[in-house]
Amino acid sequence: MVVDKYNRPLTAIRISITQRCNLDCIYCHREGQDQIMNGEMTLDEIIKILELSTYFGIKKVKYTGGEPLLREDLPEIIQESRKISGIQDISVVTNGILLEKYAQKLSSAGLDRINVTLDTLDPQIYAEITNNEGSLIDQVKVGIIEAINCGIKLIKVNMVLLKDMNTGELTNLIAFCKEHDLILQLIELIPTNNLDFFEKYHVDMNEIEAYLAPKTKLIKIRKMQNRKKYFLKDGIEVEIVNPFHNSKFCANCHRIRITSSGMIKPCLMQNNNLVDILTPLRNGASDDELLKQFQYAVDLREPYCK
Repeated sequence: MVVDKYNRPLTAIRISITQRCNLDCIYCHREGQDQIMNGEMTLDEIIKILELSTYFGIKKVKYTGGEPLLREDLPEIIQESRKISGIQDISVVTNGILLEKYAQKLSSAGLDRINVTLDTLDPQIYAEITNNEGSLIDQVKVGIIEAINCGIKLIKVNMVLLKDMNTGELTNLIAFCKEHDLILQLIELIPTNNLDFFEKYHVDMNEIEAYLAPKTKLIKIRKMQNRKKYFLKDGIEVEIVNPFHNSKFCANCHRIRITSSGMIKPCLMQNNNLVDILTPLRNGASDDELLKQFQYAVDLREPYCK
């Protein structure tokens, strides 16, 4: 097991496989990637980087975008990931629009879990958030149901909370998740380069937790990033993801990221310490040289909130 200088072991990696997306959500941080470099990684490059990460104790991989389902080779990426010794858990984050089409292929390839971003069930609010058609909500719902029918057992709905926009939808999302036996994940908006946007839409997560408390029969703390899991009296699980002003969130962060252009990103919130692993890989660097690049990135890891 490899730990960083803050004694945090690495167990998970989050790999962005494209910056392309079929939505244009107003809060999208593009996985912290400010600019496109190198083009998208190939399937073989993604798998090679994932293999290298296992030398550092990585056991879980989450594929993100952009919208990862815009890559038609995603099922093959998952299938090849499943062959890597040490990788125990494979998941995908998607907006769900193409999920109906790919659910069976993803399941057959060996996908364990899916996170589906769905911030509202109101078509008008959905249109405002995504800069696209509100009717796409129905497509997302069908995709979720198809994924369930295809045997993908663990599905989370990701809801980014936006003040005066979708907080009134919380009750509806809870009911939807209860109906389909889904986990609801409530995500705090994080600050980006647009601080005015953050100040306008940021929701105090303490208020959300106060709303959940009287409906709750049990609270558990998930060690990774100190997340609270609320088990409501009606049987639904609601998980709180609140990275802002949460020093314990960083203290228990066991994840490292790879941008779609092949840069190792030690922290989502920092853009000044990226390490290029794709260029050396394409230039024929040895495994030892690539592992040194990876180790350098691990050495750069530090809590954003201290």
